[in-house]
Amino acid sequence: QNVGIVTLNKCINRKIFTFTSILVIIAGLIPKISALLTTIPQAVLGGATISVFATISMTGVKMVSNAGLNPRNVSVVGIALALGEGIVRTPGSLAGFPQIIQDVFGTSATSTTTFVAVLLNIILPKVVESLKKD
Repeated sequence: QNVGIVTLNKCINRKIFTFTSILVIIAGLIPKISALLTTIPQAVLGGATISVFATISMTGVKMVSNAGLNPRNVSVVGIALALGEGIVRTPGSLAGFPQIIQDVFGTSATSTTTFVAVLLNIILPKVVESLKKD
């Protein structure tokens, strides 16, 4: 989220990040301050959330396109996104797995997508040698 906020407002100031971090910690420890933060209108929070996550998404797209849209990279990103969304949106898809696997990967597209992307990045060869005919 910090990446999205910095990209949106172009402000990289450690004092601001320190202040907001302390504010969040205090809000977590003191319910009255936390209750004060809940007075922010839902429309304001929704608009801010949409813009931040749209920026984060586009930063990811830019990173992938800068890395090159070769078949390997397209496969890693495509399969990871498909499994991440597909498993979460298909009830019972992990029914045969232990409960810990269901809890970690069955409820969060982020954890599944990240795991699959890292695994494919390790498994798939970075350079494919052309097949030689003998």
